[in-house]
Amino acid sequence: MGKPRILVDAYYLHVAQTGIKTYMVTVCEEILRHENSECDYIISPDFRKIKENSFFKGKTSKWKNLLFQVLYFWRKQVVLPLLSYVHRADVVFCPDIMVPLWGRGIKVSVLHDTFFWDSPEHYHPLWRKYYLYFLEKGLRRHGRIITVTDFSKNRIQQLPGFEKIPVRRVYPASGISLSTNTPDKMQVLDFPYILHVGVLEKRKNLSLLIEAFALLARDPAFADWKLILVGQRGPRKTLDDFDRLRELVSSLGLKEKVLFPGYVTEQMLAAYFSQARIYVFPSANEGFGLPVLEAFSFGLPVIISNQGALKEVAGDAAWVLESDTPESLKSAIVHLDRHPDLVSDMRQKGQKRLQEFGTEKFFLSLDQTFKMILHG
Repeated sequence: MGKPRILVDAYYLHVAQTGIKTYMVTVCEEILRHENSECDYIISPDFRKIKENSFFKGKTSKWKNLLFQVLYFWRKQVVLPLLSYVHRADVVFCPDIMVPLWGRGIKVSVLHDTFFWDSPEHYHPLWRKYYLYFLEKGLRRHGRIITVTDFSKNRIQQLPGFEKIPVRRVYPASGISLSTNTPDKMQVLDFPYILHVGVLEKRKNLSLLIEAFALLARDPAFADWKLILVGQRGPRKTLDDFDRLRELVSSLGLKEKVLFPGYVTEQMLAAYFSQARIYVFPSANEGFGLPVLEAFSFGLPVIISNQGALKEVAGDAAWVLESDTPESLKSAIVHLDRHPDLVSDMRQKGQKRLQEFGTEKFFLSLDQTFKMILHG
């Protein structure tokens, strides 16, 4: 009997950004590294050719969004099912959530989060309805779900229509290869700063961070500090928070102190991480929270919101906000700055926590999960 054949759909890399891009690229790169796996992996299309393509990424025009949705639907509901027969797939693995309605083999979706259900107001109602209809229909017949935290697993199992679909948790890799990049030597920042990295979406709750920084800036001890918010605009108007954040910064008189560098190269991102004083992640909703681990890899003290997935990923290595207020966040920043022994302890705990999210461990867990799915 031959090896089980796993068809991996990498098409979503045309638009994938931040966490989901890291997840998909890591899966594909690890498949190439593990040629002697007990499973036979087929990646389609070639992820190396499309991962750097920027045509559909970022804030795009309506016609581009519509074009991708048409191509995406055609890919998922026509091309991918046909490929499942061409490659005699035992599993069709979709790391971007959506699975086809028909085709050969067991369909495995990676549900990274439950944003569609938690924040429906952030999505166009017709697009959301179409998306969830095909997702639910596709998973009901020979469908399985992989998710990235126990927090997300518990949330998925509570969703109407998903109660009977098997869900398994596989922790993803941390993406700590970022810390091995040589920081851009041209990007030397001669001032202390607080860092946040991520797409500028409403759920990131960055207004809280800006308001807390406004309080901090009034303290003479922090007069030279700045706030750097690295990341692109949200991909759609309903998700994007960039304009509102810029208006808030202006109204608070912080235009010279709050920087929006936008998308940056990995070398520049490494420079931002390596020189930051504190990393803050105030998000209201996350499925995982990869930047927490990236910050750990650079030895940064991390402050997170009291959100289930972030607390699960960070373990005891991050400072959890007592309340979702600017005063609470400002107090946490001041406390960490004034207690270097605490920061040193957090660094050690962060390095230890990273070991749970190694690349090798992730792939072996994923590989084993496919075997378990195939054997019932």
